[in-house]
Amino acid sequence: MPGWPSVGRAEDHELVEALRRADTDAPAKLYDCYGERLHDYAASFAQDLATDAVHDALVTAQGCVHRLKEPARMRAWLYALTRFQVRARMAHRTPVDGVPLPELEAQEDPELTDLVHETLGELRRNEREVLELSVRHGLTPAEVGAVLGLTSRQAAGRLARARDHLENAAAAVVLARTGRAHCPDLSAMLDGCEYPLTPLLRRRLSGHISGCEVCTEGRHRQVSAAKLLDLVPLAFPPISLRRRVIDTCVNPERDQTRTLITDRGDSFDRTGFPMAVEHRSRRRRPRRLAPVLLAGACVLAATGAMVVINGRDASTGTPLRSAPSPSSPAVPLDPGEESPTPDPAPEEDELTPAPTPTPTPSRTPSSRATPAERPSARHAAGPTPTRRRPVPAARLRTACPKAIDGAAKIGLSARNATVSWVATASQGLDVFPASGSIKAGGSVAIWVTIVDPSAAGRGRVAFTSNGGSASCSLSWDGDGPETSDPTDEPTTSSEPTPSPSVTASAENTETLDGKTDTKSE
Repeated sequence: MPGWPSVGRAEDHELVEALRRADTDAPAKLYDCYGERLHDYAASFAQDLATDAVHDALVTAQGCVHRLKEPARMRAWLYALTRFQVRARMAHRTPVDGVPLPELEAQEDPELTDLVHETLGELRRNEREVLELSVRHGLTPAEVGAVLGLTSRQAAGRLARARDHLENAAAAVVLARTGRAHCPDLSAMLDGCEYPLTPLLRRRLSGHISGCEVCTEGRHRQVSAAKLLDLVPLAFPPISLRRRVIDTCVNPERDQTRTLITDRGDSFDRTGFPMAVEHRSRRRRPRRLAPVLLAGACVLAATGAMVVINGRDASTGTPLRSAPSPSSPAVPLDPGEESPTPDPAPEEDELTPAPTPTPTPSRTPSSRATPAERPSARHAAGPTPTRRRPVPAARLRTACPKAIDGAAKIGLSARNATVSWVATASQGLDVFPASGSIKAGGSVAIWVTIVDPSAAGRGRVAFTSNGGSASCSLSWDGDGPETSDPTDEPTTSSEPTPSPSVTASAENTETLDGKTDTKSE
């Protein structure tokens, strides 16, 4: 972590227990662990609102810690409280286009520093938040999703896009200085150019790097999103903030202030996380019932009109005839021709016309809506929705190597939809590229290398993506001391010289839709 003390998961659990016991030194421990982190995160929204937002967030955490259902999510909960406080204050000010960034100080590489500052400003607000929370603050995809109201897959996908955008932009500057000899196309694009690079040329170089395997490999070796974010200066809080937070939490004279702060942020979900301001202000749109009501009114009006017509015919003594069906044309009858289906004699209550049209159907068969009319009225309400087949979810497949001799390939493939993935190697292994995306039905190969081939060891390469998670376990034997014949004469031994023993065990674990599929090669 850049500049602030590291806090383990076990310390988070102890901190939650201390807050629940209302220990007098708990607010001081809470600030010492997370005060600087939260202030740097809040300053990425608005520098002038960060101090008050962090103060109210820590006071709310001390007073509402009983709402947190899972102590293991303490870290994500504090970031969510800070985000809620900042966005609540920003809702009362005039919106400003773009994302504010802290002012840059003098740097050793001004060109690269200005480029990082400009590229972060090009990212959307949620993509930049995912990048900062994951890379700068060390939150997992699940924790980032809890802070921003996303799933872990959505957080991983946005992290991959934001990381690629930032690293490709920075690689345009870095590879223009060091990687021209490895890629002829890149060298041709840089012939005759002047430094610093123009924005148009940088965008062209970034597009080339994203589609060139040689330049992409160089980007993963020389450019890191974590090191690029270190070029953005940290926003440290003022010294008085710590004393102010502790005084508000423990001073009995500040009970009213503490109550006002906790009541202002008293809007939590089932897990204890604060509900976003935009979620609370969102209202459901009224359903469009006009077509349905209009169709119903037409049916009622048609039924009432038929009742009135039937009553008039009965009062004049003329025989009643059935209304023609819409599906067949009406055929007029001659005056002397009898009806093919004479109607029954009207009853007593049908001889008196109804005073007002009512939707109640009459006993006369001609006053009822025919079966051909009812579907037509129901059809006017709108088309019947058809069920669509569910779209299959994206899935990530891995092919782990059977053995590793200094370096090996791991195959990745995507099924059903595009998969964005991030690779993490344990100590002793190096993997590149470390992230990327695969189209549905496509596949890529990534390289895994041993950092120190002379020493035996075990390691694991884990993959996180929107298509599930997977991992490959690898083990290898170190190279022993080699002996060579000092003379140039060839050896006469007929037995081959044994090579260093190198073994690898590969385990591929995929977690998809709550199911675990384990493959071993």
